[in-house]
Amino acid sequence: MSVTHYLSIVFSRQRWRSALWFGLLLHGFLGVFALGKEIMEGFNLSFLINSVQFALVQGALILLVITTSKQEKQRYSLDTRFYLTCYKSERHRFLALKRNALGNVQALIGISQDELPEHQQDRLATRKDLMVSQSVIEWLPTTALKITDIQFELMDEWYELPWVINDQGLDTILKRFNAIDRYDYNGLTLAVHDWHAQPEQFSIRFKKSFYYNYLATNMLPEMQLPGGLTYRSLLEPGPSLSALNTALPENHLGLSCLIRTNDGGLIIPRRSQHTNVFKGQLSPSISGVANLSTCRNAEGAYTALAWLLQELSEELPFLYNAPDIFAEPLHDIASQALFLGMTRELRRCGKPEVFFFLPLEVSTEQVLSLWDKSTNSESIQTLNSLHGIDHNENSGLLVVDEEELFSRIRPHSIVRNKKMLKRDNAELSVVLPAKEQADILSESLLANLILYQYHLQNTPVAEPAV
Repeated sequence: MSVTHYLSIVFSRQRWRSALWFGLLLHGFLGVFALGKEIMEGFNLSFLINSVQFALVQGALILLVITTSKQEKQRYSLDTRFYLTCYKSERHRFLALKRNALGNVQALIGISQDELPEHQQDRLATRKDLMVSQSVIEWLPTTALKITDIQFELMDEWYELPWVINDQGLDTILKRFNAIDRYDYNGLTLAVHDWHAQPEQFSIRFKKSFYYNYLATNMLPEMQLPGGLTYRSLLEPGPSLSALNTALPENHLGLSCLIRTNDGGLIIPRRSQHTNVFKGQLSPSISGVANLSTCRNAEGAYTALAWLLQELSEELPFLYNAPDIFAEPLHDIASQALFLGMTRELRRCGKPEVFFFLPLEVSTEQVLSLWDKSTNSESIQTLNSLHGIDHNENSGLLVVDEEELFSRIRPHSIVRNKKMLKRDNAELSVVLPAKEQADILSESLLANLILYQYHLQNTPVAEPAV
């Protein structure tokens, strides 16, 4: 491994990155001071040599800072308008929320010309009533399906990287994800091959894969391969998404579940700043990767229910380890989780994800009490109807009143050049304001909320018993 390659890996780690920034600023300050002093003494050959040396070293440090950045915007666009343009043939599948004049939010499947005319697409950054996700619907249930109606089938096949990425993309991938060798990311994942829908069952077939293959194909779409072609241009250029059984990216399955308490509180973690995606953003109650270990049950079969129980034990252990508060075994309760649908996330080149909703017979007060007992925390922050608590795996956890959440969330945009509203010139997101801060909703949480709201809109209200 070359010295430059090794340095780029080392300085992409947070503690060394701080040292790199300190060195850059210190070198810049001392260099400018020394050059200024030499200018006062007069120009000579020594001054020219020192100036060139200073410029080269400072330039190298700046380049190292830029190339070792792990910010998500270095890997893919955060501008929703970019995806509306790149995948313009998929407008009928985009997920969105629209707020009407009364302040109520409606879930949309598909963006019509009436909602957002194509010639006004660039103005999405200024719209306050429309929150468009960066995901498209892949399949939507027409009847009520539970998590136990989702069937997993593992094929005896392995996903293979496209040869051009396997041959030329290794260096970029390892440098961006703090790896020395490709086998540093050797977790076994379930890469979606295809799916089949029936009225009372939804089946997904998988190939076996490695997490590294996902990093190599889904996580660096706007990075350039040697020659200038981006990963997206090679793998999923648009204007339509490839069918999953012909798609080139690895496309392992993501799973997310939104949990609601019996008094209308949605359990929403805040992710830490050290994750590969959605740093510091709000996420679904439970979310994770479909891999061989988390999706395998005690009988050796691969199921979505096995994943849900495993992730519940890891991400919300204070609930998982308190079965005495539930009237039924947790396994039986989790098996009632409602299947909301399957999406493809455009930001990560059409990565598939399935979403669920699980109501629990536990109150917001009980959730906070259980957490308090499990951590002996002395401080629980209350933000109106938002209750914030710390979490040891995520950086925090909110229990948010459902109605309050839908009434508060707002579109948010950061336009780099306010005089120009060009595509890919802004960061578009949906935020949940709370006092002096506003948390960004991750793409997974936004999609989960849209599908949940769509389910509510299309579920008949039960007539009261006479």
